[in-house]
Amino acid sequence: MSTHLRRAAADESPVSEADLVAYFAAGCKPPERWRVGAEFEKFALARGTGRQLGFDDGIESRLCHLAERFDWEPHGEGGRVTTLTRGGSTISIEPGGQVELSTAPATDVSELKAELDLHLAELRAVCDPAAVAWCAAGVTPFSRVDEIPLNPRPRHRLMAEYLPTRCEYGLHMMKATASTQVTFDYADEADAGRKFAVALCLSPVVNAAFANAPLHAGRATGFTSFRGRVWQGMDPDRSGFLAELLAGDVTFDRWAGFVLDVPLLFTEIGGTFRPAPGVTFREWMARGLHGHYPTLHEWDVHISTVFTEARMKRFIEVRGADANPTPLALAVPAVWKGLLYDSDALHAAVDLAAEFPPAELVALSGAAARDGLRAAHRGKPLADWCREVVAIADAGLRRGDRPAEAAFLDPLREVVATGRSPGDRWPVGGVAAVLAACEYP
Repeated sequence: MSTHLRRAAADESPVSEADLVAYFAAGCKPPERWRVGAEFEKFALARGTGRQLGFDDGIESRLCHLAERFDWEPHGEGGRVTTLTRGGSTISIEPGGQVELSTAPATDVSELKAELDLHLAELRAVCDPAAVAWCAAGVTPFSRVDEIPLNPRPRHRLMAEYLPTRCEYGLHMMKATASTQVTFDYADEADAGRKFAVALCLSPVVNAAFANAPLHAGRATGFTSFRGRVWQGMDPDRSGFLAELLAGDVTFDRWAGFVLDVPLLFTEIGGTFRPAPGVTFREWMARGLHGHYPTLHEWDVHISTVFTEARMKRFIEVRGADANPTPLALAVPAVWKGLLYDSDALHAAVDLAAEFPPAELVALSGAAARDGLRAAHRGKPLADWCREVVAIADAGLRRGDRPAEAAFLDPLREVVATGRSPGDRWPVGGVAAVLAACEYP
């Protein structure tokens, strides 16, 4: 869930629909400037019980220690430290206390690995490793949602009031899930549309390979990825696979039109957060709220409350993989970079994506959440489909100017070769065994 630090007052003029489309066009870059970013979310779990540690259970104090010891700049709301920045990187806290590293844009997956390794070393340096395990899983394994305190950020408080009125699993999504998300650049509108469509159509296949959430509240869920089940039950106004958008060419104008008609989750006017008054962004632009009309900053924030499987800002976010510990976590940016950043690979990915009609994506995603790579599409296990995805990505990386990046696919190749997702291999046992399955090595 994105963190937004308010930018300079130069952004404060009201926007038109043309400005909103131009917002996406401003993200176009030539291939030599393309970069990869990643967001690695994780849980701090009490080693003895597996209980998820929340914001007031020591997460905020650990942010303060990171700032003191490792030159992170703290940012806060209401006197509480909720975000750290250093260079182009950000550490932020999700609603249930999950810690997210948003990396600086990188040219090579090895740079993402180096940053994640440093982040984990710094986290371990500010807590007792005998008491706290830093774990990556799609869903927190032992705590119930009602046991997880909500952090004090005003926007999260308002989201926690609104989302349960729209869906069954709003609080689960906010407080109990973790993912690995990746971001990619695009050359122009056509390139953005192709990449966006490929990301939406192939996400169920790729996500099945990273499905890693079979346990929640101390019980087997019956799903390889209970996080996938949570997202199946999210607010339909702002989530899903955008079948209507995929019915034609994906353009900046059509994507902007979808986002304009998503209801507001909240407003931030004059530094004050307020509940959403039941209007869309389009209606806010037309009528104003409290005498205020939205700006580009508020458009940027609003897009971050759209929870579709892929999301376009001034880059493309691919959002559906469960959190996994390293080294498998690094295969998420590697597989998508291989698919999206080589022209031949992208062409092959477009052809493969045609095997997954938009109208079938919701059902396929549900099957992938339940059965992972054992789920089938058109009579073929998703493991076989994923093998094709990995082969295309591997060829794309090897044709690039950094062919050694293909090695980051090796953990994914091993998963696909077994035909079993990570969540299929969790132990049946006590807390220590489960933590060992999802703790960063």
